[in-house]
Parts: sequence; C-alpha cells; structure tokens
Amino acid sequence: MTEFQKIQGTLAEIEALEAVLADARARVLSLDKPRDIAAQVYTARRTRDACFGADAILFGEPAWDMLLELYSAQETGRETSITSACFAAQVPNTTALRHLGNLEAHGLIVRRNDPEDRRRSVVRLSEATTEIMQDWLTRYSTVS
Repeated sequence: MTEFQKIQGTLAEIEALEAVLADARARVLSLDKPRDIAAQVYTARRTRDACFGADAILFGEPAWDMLLELYSAQETGRETSITSACFAAQVPNTTALRHLGNLEAHGLIVRRNDPEDRRRSVVRLSEATTEIMQDWLTRYSTVS
C-alpha cells in the first residue's frame, strides 16, 4: 500500500467519523423540542421494560405512556386511534381502556369519532393537557 493510499484511507475514516458526529449533534440538538423529549422518554421507558422483561410490570404507568404518545403524535400531526393509544400503554386492552376512560373523565384527553371511519374513535390531548405536557417536558429537559 502506497503512502497516498494510506492517506486516502485515513481521509475516508475521518469523513465517516464526521458523519457520525454530525448525526449525533443533530440528535442532541433535536432534543430541544418538547416532542423529541417526549419520544425519548417513551423510548427510554420501553427500553427499560425490555431490560427487565416480565418484571417490567412493576414500573407501569399506562396513563403516562399514553400521554407521552398522544403528545408526540399531536406534535407531528398524527391522529391516534383508541387502539394505538392502548398499544402505547403496553398493558392489556381492558386496562388501557380503563385508563383512557379515566383520562377522558378528568378532561386530560378528548375523544371523537374519526371523520373518515365512523366505526373508529380517535383521541388527542386537551388543550390544557398539551400546555401541561409542554411545561413538564421543558422542565424535564433542564434536569436531564
């Protein structure tokens, strides 16, 4: 291998490392947005669940998981079906539905019929809950 080829190889390695660094910087900077923090918190909870396996049930907060998912969906312009909200909770559907009912009864979420499919309902955070979530996520970002 010639000296020139060694330099070319080193330059290629440096370019690859610069790409990794740029990607890492973009991810860190994106955590300035509350929706990205919500997604990070939700993902961290799922990672914790995967690590603890069957014992993860000891740490359950299905209503909180739903609020995090609903916030992320709302901030990215996605509607969330009841089924998707239940899935986000990572608990049996009957348990998730009970938590959705409690959230709705307390005015934290709003349920409505899907305008495109009347057999389906969608849920979203209430305006007040959206503001509370933004406040919490902003506070969380300063301590994490």
